[in-house]
Amino acid sequence: MPTMQAVILPTTYSDPSGYQLSSVPRPEVTDPSDVVVRVHASSINPIDVKKASGLMRLLAKDSFPFSIGYDVAGVVTAVGASVTRFKVGDDVFLRLPDSHRGAWAEFAKCPERFIALKPKSISMEEAAAIPLAAMTALQGLRKYEGSLSGKTVFVSAGLSGTGSFACQLAKNVFGAGKVITTVSTSKVPKIPELLGEGVVDQGRCAHLYNPALQSLLLEVLGFSVEPF
Repeated sequence: MPTMQAVILPTTYSDPSGYQLSSVPRPEVTDPSDVVVRVHASSINPIDVKKASGLMRLLAKDSFPFSIGYDVAGVVTAVGASVTRFKVGDDVFLRLPDSHRGAWAEFAKCPERFIALKPKSISMEEAAAIPLAAMTALQGLRKYEGSLSGKTVFVSAGLSGTGSFACQLAKNVFGAGKVITTVSTSKVPKIPELLGEGVVDQGRCAHLYNPALQSLLLEVLGFSVEPF
């Protein structure tokens, strides 16, 4: 069986000090919907480290060796018989489902529905930074009941991975009239490049969200929220 190099946890959960680069079986097409991708770039998300540490072991049972990583950008090397949207040689990017987790490897595999063609205007590295963070932002915004068109949206941490996508999606996809966000003092000048709208220096303001003024608060860092 062909093998590849991958970052794994051999026998137990661990912090990054326990990650190992090992030789593991290379994924092959086993289902008609499978697409195999040679990985050119992958990203590191907080959930990767948290899941590998065992923080979520009560929610789902994991097997070992434990593969790490969800975000991939690369080139298609094989497709199943029912795959219609991709062919060998296509540049793609994707968020691996948990059943196929293992982005930190030479090759990755998952069903066709989890994959998209990579835009020619962005690099592999840029594409690999998109899927999980952008989908988290999109799913959060979709939970709002009703239309955000013309409304004011407050997004925390506008230059974080998820926050930066949330700001742009709220404005350019959901049609928000105004997007307000928070950043640290040193990052305030960067916000006009992203939005050109409201920014709050989180180091100088104790109260950040007013439900009387904003229609939606999207908190992307996982902190509790107490409106004033």
